[in-house]
Amino acid sequence: MLEDYKDIDASLSNTFRKKRGLPWGFSIYRCSYKDESAWNRLLQHLREDIERSLEFNQRMDLLSRHQLVINDDIEKFNGATSHDIRDDFNAWVTDQLSQIVASPEVLETLLSDDNHGLGPQYFLGTRYNFCLFVDDFCLESLELFKDSHCGPVVKILSMPWGNLTPQEREYKIHPEWHDGETDDELEMVGWMYITLHSYVWWFDILEVPSNWEEFYVRPPMMIEGGSVENVEEERLASLRRKS
Repeated sequence: MLEDYKDIDASLSNTFRKKRGLPWGFSIYRCSYKDESAWNRLLQHLREDIERSLEFNQRMDLLSRHQLVINDDIEKFNGATSHDIRDDFNAWVTDQLSQIVASPEVLETLLSDDNHGLGPQYFLGTRYNFCLFVDDFCLESLELFKDSHCGPVVKILSMPWGNLTPQEREYKIHPEWHDGETDDELEMVGWMYITLHSYVWWFDILEVPSNWEEFYVRPPMMIEGGSVENVEEERLASLRRKS
């Protein structure tokens, strides 16, 4: 069954809140600088997967409106945590608000209502609520997962999840999980893994930002093709096959 990406359409046509002609697409942050070639291959792989998804689902009309925001600054982002990325993304979105809203009156209305702590950007769509970031694990997945059914992965981050204080960020990650303190599989850590080839699907789904809670799984678990996969187990299996 083809995906119609109707929620991307609805967001792009939301001229009550936003200006006409705005692009869609995630911001993506580079947090690993160990392998320049891998980073370039990941971006190329991502662009090819986006075009392939749109072509397969007969929505090539969306390609001209797509625009990645690439954040590649070794001084700012090398080794950055999800919390660091959320800080920067939050600042970028704040700067964008006055440039994308339909009118000064709309901006004033948005800024006067933080949507119960979720932020004034909450109803402005995926582009201003969620971003991608790429660390060592993601770059390594290009090679490790190339023969896997899921393929390479990136991390997707929720801005509405909220910022932790500097003190709250000093926690020890539970050894059986990729983030979070407890052994609770439902613990919210503010980000997930997604496959590169599911980029457009996730962008469409998250145009309704409350869908984050519905589809959230704690890393290293990941939703893929209607099932839940463990990317850590996939990584270890790949290493065994190569040894």
